Amino acid sequence: MSTDRTPSEGRPAIFVTGAASGIGRACAELFARRGWFVGLYDVDADGAEAVAVTLGKGNAVAGALDVSDADAWQRALAEFWMHSGKRLDLLFNNAGILASGPF
Repeated sequence: MSTDRTPSEGRPAIFVTGAASGIGRACAELFARRGWFVGLYDVDADGAEAVAVTLGKGNAVAGALDVSDADAWQRALAEFWMHSGKRLDLLFNNAGILASGPF
């Protein structure tokens, strides 16, 4: 899934995984407020799309990404590259699930 949004020329671009909620969403919102084009990718594609809508037209692209799937990475990065004006200034690989045991 992707939004029909394109950045202005020369604008920095960030690709955020785990962007549908929590730290990923907060990071995406911060960078968008500072004028960056934001790629919002998450296993929750609908959630990522909802965040993209809140960032406003022309500020983001959203899609599905399971960070454990190498082919999905290639597809997501290719999509982002086309929407970001062929830029990737920062990758914030935030996605993941914490699994821990006794300390």
